[in-house]
Amino acid sequence: MDYKKMLGNPYDLIDEVANEEEKKYFELDDILVDIAVTLINYRTKNNLTQKDLAKKLGCTQAMVSKLESGEYNPSIEQLWKISSALGLEFKVIFREKEQNVTVWDTPEDNIFTFNFVGEAA
Repeated sequence: MDYKKMLGNPYDLIDEVANEEEKKYFELDDILVDIAVTLINYRTKNNLTQKDLAKKLGCTQAMVSKLESGEYNPSIEQLWKISSALGLEFKVIFREKEQNVTVWDTPEDNIFTFNFVGEAA
């Protein structure tokens, strides 16, 4: 059974039931999930524990846990320091929306990229 077709795109459901303020939180959650997935993938690919990764980043294991769970919203500076410490590329792309569609790049090997897409003033 093709569950993707049966379930559909979760963002379609969000668009139907969420108000504009709630949609903003879903966009933020997407960014935090991308950060978490990138860190978890890096850590597992390099056979590191959270404690090992924390040592490499110069932070605590608790902070790595919060980053990997999406509980912590790091600053741009913190993300840049993390990417530098791990030898990952870090980009922030801040541009106008295209046809009101939010586009997020998925993390790839050795790339730490987030496209923050918003409306121009």
